[in-house]
Amino acid sequence: MRPLHLRYATGLALCLMLAVGPAWAQQGTGGMQSGGTAYYTFARPGQNTIEVLVLGGQSGIYEVGENINMGQLVALAGGGRGGGRTNVTVRHFRLKDGKRRKILDQDLDEFTERAQYPSLQDGDVIRLETSQGWGWREVLQITTAVTSLTFTVLRIFDIGR
Repeated sequence: MRPLHLRYATGLALCLMLAVGPAWAQQGTGGMQSGGTAYYTFARPGQNTIEVLVLGGQSGIYEVGENINMGQLVALAGGGRGGGRTNVTVRHFRLKDGKRRKILDQDLDEFTERAQYPSLQDGDVIRLETSQGWGWREVLQITTAVTSLTFTVLRIFDIGR
């Protein structure tokens, strides 16, 4: 049996975990995860907000102040995580006449050079698509595979002997 002071310490720690744990789980850098979909809030208390769905980058539903522009939202969502051979495309969709229509389709490099970013509306969807370019490693892997396959076919059909 454990000494009395250890039993009290263990009980106290358990009570603290039960009481404080849920409060800690709700704190963070503006984000909360519920049911597999991340929900991020970036607005001052009392500020009018809009909800925008971001797909790609750090996907989730972003509740932001109504004065935030698309450039700021892309930065919050980690849309600039390219580098090297990675290309990022920014696409902006808005509900018009009962259909979701594309109102912007731009490479991230061109997007960052804009003089003014588009405003956002409640219900907008932002897609941040990344694609990889070909580097020397990929070319070397393909060349090696083709060479190996060629030698295998030559060997199987006894060509060149």
